[in-house]
Amino acid sequence: MKTNLQKLFLLAIIFLTPNLVHAESACSYSEQAEINNIVANVRATYEAIDIYDGKVLDIDNADENGNIPEIDYYKKGFNISILNITEDIYIKVTNDFNNDVKTFDYKSSKEGIVNFQTSDIDRLITYTIEIYANKYACAGELFRKFTITTPVYNRYSKMIACKNNPDFYYCQEFLPSENITLDEFGSKIKEYEQKKSAEENQLKEKNKNWIERIKEFYTNNALWINISGIAIVVVAGVATTVILVKKKRSRVL
Repeated sequence: MKTNLQKLFLLAIIFLTPNLVHAESACSYSEQAEINNIVANVRATYEAIDIYDGKVLDIDNADENGNIPEIDYYKKGFNISILNITEDIYIKVTNDFNNDVKTFDYKSSKEGIVNFQTSDIDRLITYTIEIYANKYACAGELFRKFTITTPVYNRYSKMIACKNNPDFYYCQEFLPSENITLDEFGSKIKEYEQKKSAEENQLKEKNKNWIERIKEFYTNNALWINISGIAIVVVAGVATTVILVKKKRSRVL
């Protein structure tokens, strides 16, 4: 029993110990701990942006002489940022789309932040970020690896059906999943609109039923409601008259 408890305890230590520590590192444990604290703070984010893509002819605004002006053209993309880079580490970024490899260190950053842009928005792309030590005897050793996935541009988001149903999941400009086919989109948005219409009709029916119940209550109790209304008016009138008389008497006195 004692042996089993010891095994469980050892397993717990193995699973709970951060995977940032390298047992066979050239660095000492204290040096590893220092670097692990640094790499643990590295984060990556992305945001959708418009990327400048040169000049294009604006045919729609040609003048009467047929002169076509040029305008700036922008295409959609992402800006990916990696934060909290220090002089003690450097970064390698790869992806599952092509063989591109980007390397960044503190010198190539702006106050510890590096950015790069991509216009590949027609597919989900996962970026793998590897963080290496840049000091001590373990310089060049991999200390941490994590991924970030950019969403895919939804080509249906500009359709009239989406303008009429902006809350529909497949009407988001970017989706965390691959695009569905046009037939699937048509089927899903039809189902969404039917459900939405049913909910609206149900709400209208509920409100209608409430109004109908009020009308029914009035019809069934019209006599007493009218008598009560008249009584309230009479009482209010008498009370007002009494107050006025009292005020007049007080002035006379």
